Amino acid sequence: MLKPGNMKSKITLITLLLCTVQAIYGQNLGRTSTEDYTATFESRESLWTIPEYDGESIPIALLNIGISEEVLKQYPELGDYRVGLGLTNITLAYLDELWPRFEFVETKDAIKDRMVTQHTASAKGFTANTVDIVGNITLAKYFLYVELYDFSISNDETINLKGGVKEDLVTRLGMQVKMVDSETGLYFSGSGLGKATTIREMTLLNDENLTEIKFNQSSIGTATKKALETSVAKIVKRMIRRKLWERLESTQ
Repeated sequence: MLKPGNMKSKITLITLLLCTVQAIYGQNLGRTSTEDYTATFESRESLWTIPEYDGESIPIALLNIGISEEVLKQYPELGDYRVGLGLTNITLAYLDELWPRFEFVETKDAIKDRMVTQHTASAKGFTANTVDIVGNITLAKYFLYVELYDFSISNDETINLKGGVKEDLVTRLGMQVKMVDSETGLYFSGSGLGKATTIREMTLLNDENLTEIKFNQSSIGTATKKALETSVAKIVKRMIRRKLWERLESTQ
């Protein structure tokens, strides 16, 4: 039979061991991360901060959505026409949110068909192509150009004895939107940075069935939405400061 003193000592020892094990298995053994930097001209803006409007619309034409050649050299898979159509759909959706400030001179289907035609005519994919100004495009007051100028994928990894390995795959995407006056050639431009994170976790004991995270289309879509919202919001705010819609209504 254990004496009361021995029993108390054993309970204390077991408690200390349990606390030690919990502390060891709960701590991070290591972490790898990439520096996160956003330039001032890419800082976040929101469409929800734009005042409501119920007046005359500015007619616009989406002429081109392209990906810079520098980005395509590093990530040739971005040249796939499905990526370009995804960028087109998101761009149209965001500008629709600003109706009636803007109104497209073409139908959405006509715009998408033209983007596919431009992609087919280019051996490099969705790059900065030359567009013929014909048909309804001639009715536009502003021509709209969109370019994906920056793209990267980085890993942030944390190793934890209890939880295993947690890997954050961060997709960063920079976009510039430019609205060019069809008569004077003067333009408004805005740039934005979008980030999306995909999380993968695996245990240290069993990771044989896990595979590396692949190129994630949904991550690109999320990052594109964030970048476009910032770019478009900046342009609209600049146009408001220049009183473009006030001048448009005064000429009606």
